Amino acid sequence: MGSLSTANVEFCLDVFKELNSNNVGDNIFFSPLSLLYALSMVLLGARGNSAEQVEKVLHFSNIVESVKPEFKDSSKCSQAGRIHSDFGVLFSQINQADSNYTLSIANRLYGTKTMAFHQGKSIIVEMMYQTGMFKLAFIEEPQMQVLELPYVNNKLSMIILLPEGTANLEQVEKQLNVRTFHEWTSSSNMMEREVEVHIPRFKLEIKYELNSLLKSLGMTDVFNQIKADLSGISPAKGLYLSKVIHKSYVDVNEEGTEAAAAAGDSIAVKRLPLRARFLANHPFLFFIRHIHTNTILFFGKLASP
Repeated sequence: MGSLSTANVEFCLDVFKELNSNNVGDNIFFSPLSLLYALSMVLLGARGNSAEQVEKVLHFSNIVESVKPEFKDSSKCSQAGRIHSDFGVLFSQINQADSNYTLSIANRLYGTKTMAFHQGKSIIVEMMYQTGMFKLAFIEEPQMQVLELPYVNNKLSMIILLPEGTANLEQVEKQLNVRTFHEWTSSSNMMEREVEVHIPRFKLEIKYELNSLLKSLGMTDVFNQIKADLSGISPAKGLYLSKVIHKSYVDVNEEGTEAAAAAGDSIAVKRLPLRARFLANHPFLFFIRHIHTNTILFFGKLASP
């Protein structure tokens, strides 16, 4: 499960960097978990070089390498099946019966009938305000605040990466990778303290066609009618992936971002006498994660509410 979580973060950051380079100054929002799962469905039916490219782009190599030696020589189909088994365990952990939320992922493969948040611009926005005990980190390089807002029952949380001082969002984006992502959000950096939080209300509904993005990451053969090998789906010749479309929606408001009270005693937590201030009045990155599995469910950039 740890390998799947790592693949989720690596794939998430790959997709974000590609979207960010092609949508400069635009809001960005997507679900890396949904995309990862949808493309793993393609992997089940891919063979040969097509399968290897998909596996590499999805960062599933570590998962395949972690299988027991006796299964190393098994078919790609059985290895991909093992990955889907891991997904089943992950979804069962995320969608537990006592959860006050529901995660729904709608993925489909459609066959054709022939087959058998802006910087430098000021706008007025509605801001939400809340004071409470939250985990907050101050990062020196690049200068930024990292705030975690827990949802009900502390099962999910929203984490915001907010540049401050002389730093801007572009500097944060350039230094964002798997190592810095884990470092910035680590328990050694995130200290619980009283924070005065100001964040904008915002709604994002964004649709992407991801053919070019996935090709640039290295998934090329499955989009080519001649090179694609999807014989695990159908033995018919000429089967290929024509289009990958991804749509995500988020609505951040007072009800949806109300934080749960801290559970238990916090005797060992260092409390500073002064209240910290988190004022998100300029572009920031944010992601919603499942805390127990450390899975990124959604990732976004708010350039303009």
